[in-house]
Amino acid sequence: MHTRTPKLLTRYFALALGLIGTFANAALVSNGDFETGDFSGWTQFGDPSNTAVDTVAAQFGAYGAYFGSVGDTGGIKQTLTTSANQFYTVKFWLMSEADVNNTSIPNSFDISWGGNSVTSLVDASAFGYSQYTFTLQATSVSTDLSFTFQNDPAFWDLDSVSVTESANPDGGTVPEPGSLALVGLAGALAGLLQRRRAAGIDV
Repeated sequence: MHTRTPKLLTRYFALALGLIGTFANAALVSNGDFETGDFSGWTQFGDPSNTAVDTVAAQFGAYGAYFGSVGDTGGIKQTLTTSANQFYTVKFWLMSEADVNNTSIPNSFDISWGGNSVTSLVDASAFGYSQYTFTLQATSVSTDLSFTFQNDPAFWDLDSVSVTESANPDGGTVPEPGSLALVGLAGALAGLLQRRRAAGIDV
């Protein structure tokens, strides 16, 4: 609670597959765990009062962020590099605190993706850290991820924010263009490897 403060071709093949995995699972959020001890990578907006990063708000690791704007909203946002039509999984941990008198309202919380609200909480009772997960689709090559808060008597805590590429909820995946190129490279290497083995060439 806060008070206000093997062989060459085989190796190439393995490398290509490894690169595919790296691109497909790369985290897009900068400083989503706030382990820099500040809001590096994020842009603050609105009322920044009673908002900071400290060790008390940590859900995992050493640091977490807390937000206690009074009478108005404030928050943080980050512009992510995305691909149009690609799906992404957004995860974060959120806590609603109560003050010393066990009062937690009025308060509000909202997360938006590409300027559209994903989910909102208004006058939420106090609750411990809980994980939220959403699968969302990008519509352009850049997408704003925003968290907006107000908490008159107490604080919201936020930690472990991540965004990664995701499978289409309706089935299938939409790989990044770079991943598609690597898939092609891996396929070509696999075909060459098979042909050389069929010809009796040691690879």
